[in-house]
Amino acid sequence: MAETKNSVTVQLPAKTQKKLEQVACSLSRSRNWLINEAIENYLDVYEWQEKKIRERLEKAEQGGKFISSSDIHEAVETFKP
Repeated sequence: MAETKNSVTVQLPAKTQKKLEQVACSLSRSRNWLINEAIENYLDVYEWQEKKIRERLEKAEQGGKFISSSDIHEAVETFKP
């Protein structure tokens, strides 16, 4: 059985629409395909982030061990040139 599809109208800045068209052409895909792919990828990342945040909050509520902000700052500094 085919999946039901709904239409959504989006207004894009001309610059964004031009980039979208260029990427779609370079992939030999339609703009519609590219937009759907981008939305699916965004939603997957959002879902993953939300899951990780919930896991970390649960860990915090259970008294989990966390790194101090000063330790994080020191670690970040080691990556700077």
